[in-house]
Amino acid sequence: ATFDLPMTRADIADFLGLTIETVSRQLTRLRTDGVIRIENNRHVTIDSLGRLERRSGA
Repeated sequence: ATFDLPMTRADIADFLGLTIETVSRQLTRLRTDGVIRIENNRHVTIDSLGRLERRSGA
């Protein structure tokens, strides 16, 4: 699955009531673990929906 993220990290943090550092840390962790890829700071590719689901606790 791929999509263009319409929000900045600051927007996401504000929407979720988190700090931008927390959002950045979690996105970096997902990238490092190979769950997602982010290109041009906006284009997100989810390599495994199953892995993302397991990470979300769903």
